[in-house]
Amino acid sequence: MRAAFVTIVLALLLGGGGTFLWLYYGGFGGEQGSAVAFIDMYGEYAEVADRVETLVHMPGTAGNRDRAELFALLETILTEQIEDARRDSLARLAYSNLEVLRNEVDAAQSAQAELYEVLQDLDNASRQFKAIDLQNHTGRLVDLARQRAALSARITSVQSEINDQTYAIITRILADSGALTSDHAMQINAVTDEAAERHELLTTLHADLDALKQEMQGSFADFAQTAI
Repeated sequence: MRAAFVTIVLALLLGGGGTFLWLYYGGFGGEQGSAVAFIDMYGEYAEVADRVETLVHMPGTAGNRDRAELFALLETILTEQIEDARRDSLARLAYSNLEVLRNEVDAAQSAQAELYEVLQDLDNASRQFKAIDLQNHTGRLVDLARQRAALSARITSVQSEINDQTYAIITRILADSGALTSDHAMQINAVTDEAAERHELLTTLHADLDALKQEMQGSFADFAQTAI
């Protein structure tokens, strides 16, 4: 009680500017309790965010077996001169690979729902500080976390669009009993540029996501060093 009284007296003696500085730097006693709570919450957020991004990266990694098999099958189906029965058989295999990739995207989207819940808890924890600098710092971290979540959601959205387009190609071949009609071939050629643009977009989004993660880690380290 005496410490609180002395703090108030000092703030009054310093005047308005002194009071502002006292608020800005968190009071002379600090806000370790709020800082520890925020750090704990950030750790929970980081765990969920990393799990989401592992799931987000999975469908597009070079080591993804189903992705590699699907691409190889599509190359044969769409570019080689093979009998309709053979193309139909390969399309059925491709469909199985595609279903695995679609399930991986679904898993990433489900995990993102949990991420947004944790983000709200992180936001709540950031609002417990009285110091303006700590409010600004934790608020910035929350903003970065939301941007990071939006990027991962955008990646899964693009992946879903690619899967839908691939699904349409495969099911059309199956509906035509393995035939690759001239009309279908023209449709596929028409979306080639769009597919290339999606690939470039995914490359950019993944790079932006990695950069944002690094920025957050640096900002959080600065916060922890300052607050504790």
